[in-house]
Amino acid sequence: MWRKAFALVISLPLCAESQSSAVPGRDLLTFPIGLVAEAPATGGLAGMGLWNPAATELSDGNRWRLAAGSMNAPTDVAVTAQFASLSHRWLGTTYTASMARASVGRLLRTDTDPQSIGDEIPYQTLVLSLGASRRIFPRVVAGLALRSRNGRLDNVSRTSTSVDVGVLADHLTPLDVRVGASSFLFSPSAGRRELASLLLGADLRVLGRDTSRTVRAGYSFQRANGLYSEHFVYGSARWAMLEARAGGVETAIYGQTNWRMRVGIAFRYAGYTVGVAREETPNGLAPSYQFTLNSVFP
Repeated sequence: MWRKAFALVISLPLCAESQSSAVPGRDLLTFPIGLVAEAPATGGLAGMGLWNPAATELSDGNRWRLAAGSMNAPTDVAVTAQFASLSHRWLGTTYTASMARASVGRLLRTDTDPQSIGDEIPYQTLVLSLGASRRIFPRVVAGLALRSRNGRLDNVSRTSTSVDVGVLADHLTPLDVRVGASSFLFSPSAGRRELASLLLGADLRVLGRDTSRTVRAGYSFQRANGLYSEHFVYGSARWAMLEARAGGVETAIYGQTNWRMRVGIAFRYAGYTVGVAREETPNGLAPSYQFTLNSVFP
């Protein structure tokens, strides 16, 4: 996995970051925060809309959604992330406020020898979002999100503003095809201070006659120029309240390409959805884990 290279990159002299105008912490958002082995462009189990603002839409029978979750990466790298969101449907439009934070711990400050000196080096990013989504056609949902991202590396702290758009089309063709596309951290005015991502995803029904008992297969692609690209091929099986997902991921980042597995399971009951995911890591590092919980209310 790229995390080994990531650990090496963040240990470089801090003067390189100080000379750059980039907002620190962008690479922390290459982790699948809030996703349960889902494609970012089509995944909506958490409903927070971090990756696609169109994924927040609430159905006609629900007016509120509360969601929260966390991620823990290997202790070798000590990356953690948390998110929370609140959604409300009003006059056919779903409005969402969300927060996502990721950070690295145990970055020790050293001088000319391996002995640490002083406090740990803070390295973190915080994304605050306000979004709206609405079904504009019977099978198409569009979303828009305004985001503010702050990143901190040691004594360097910078903030950028971005506007993202997304679209989800569902129940297409007799195979129940679903397609999603979105931007992430698109900020033309920020120039090189922010690296935007393009996210694409599609899946279709392989077996089954309805959404509660079905087997699906999908593909996801995402890319941020100058940072990373990722391909994700996966399958899912749902039987009533239980759904399982698994797939292979290929990521190119920091000049390295790696392959790993993602698996996840989701349980739905009485308006509550709980999801747990596990992602393998090569190079002998421990796996990372995701946990999500959301609830909808009439």
